[in-house]
Amino acid sequence: MSSLSSSSFRAALGAFGGVVRENVDLAPFMHLRIGGPARLFVEPANEHDVARLVRTCLDLGYPLRILGGGSNLLVSDAGVEAVVMTLSAFNRTVRDGATVTTGAGVSLPSLMRQTKDAGLAGLETLTGIPAVVGGAVAMNAGTRDGETFDHLVSLLVINPVGEVEVWGKARLQPRYRDGGLAGAIALHATFELRPDDPKAIFARLEASLRKRNATQPVTEKSVGCVFQNPPGAAAAKLIDDAGCKLMRVGQISVSAKHANYFVNEGGGTCNDFLRLIEQVQLRVREHAGVELAPEVKTWA
Repeated sequence: MSSLSSSSFRAALGAFGGVVRENVDLAPFMHLRIGGPARLFVEPANEHDVARLVRTCLDLGYPLRILGGGSNLLVSDAGVEAVVMTLSAFNRTVRDGATVTTGAGVSLPSLMRQTKDAGLAGLETLTGIPAVVGGAVAMNAGTRDGETFDHLVSLLVINPVGEVEVWGKARLQPRYRDGGLAGAIALHATFELRPDDPKAIFARLEASLRKRNATQPVTEKSVGCVFQNPPGAAAAKLIDDAGCKLMRVGQISVSAKHANYFVNEGGGTCNDFLRLIEQVQLRVREHAGVELAPEVKTWA
């Protein structure tokens, strides 16, 4: 697709209400602030734009990547030769009693503020996750206290062949850190919450944030937890026990506060991060006989 321009791709899309740009630097969208450009960067305006985009990429044989909040993602230093789509236009939340439907581009912190103000509880278990709803659904983001799918009852998705579908609870098959979307793209998520006193909800949010701030490097550039927790174990403890805290490659280092976080101290690269992943995996394998699986996603 190296010869494809934004104008010719827009022409291939036909009736498309969104924006198409070329060679957009992705680093500003990443929590790590590293990564190269997207060959084409597309911002659809509505669900019909997304469906059309999926079908056009299929017809032309172009890879399509969905950019969420950039909080669990590594982008190659050379960038990605792909169509990268952002769902930032899907930014509305509507409420019907205790049922809340929210767009894929709404941030989890914003959603929790809105539901707290409305006196609706249930999402506090996701406190501190710096994701947007679409990304949280795609990976079933969670904490020790709960997961995205705990209160999720339906999704509006674009399936892998570019059709709009509504998936009810019976269709949802989330797993640990995997929403089980099987290539579908979530545009709207509906949660069933429970009424509660906003002050009580706020107290729980505050308690979770204090705990997170005390134990995780939330003010530094990171992608959250780098590795999944193996069955019956904590990745952070395995990394710490293997003597990996403060290990570094270039300007990427293992956090002194939480060993399952790698931080960009300034000027780090994706290649540095990937090399540090390999070195930590090797140390843990040699020390504990455990193979750590990355939780962070990589675009190369």
